[in-house]
Amino acid sequence: MLGRALMHVRAAIALRDCAASAPSDIERHLLMKVAAIHEARARKVLRASQSQGRRR
Repeated sequence: MLGRALMHVRAAIALRDCAASAPSDIERHLLMKVAAIHEARARKVLRASQSQGRRR
């Protein structure tokens, strides 16, 4: 599970880096939106991982 969270975090970082050098505002905005989605997914995976740890 933590591997999935890390994958989403890495994707978000890469997308934010791309957004920083995007030639247009529209591209920058889209890349930032997709990065935010990956960040949310990483948080969701981490919460699921933590709740599984509490059940054990």
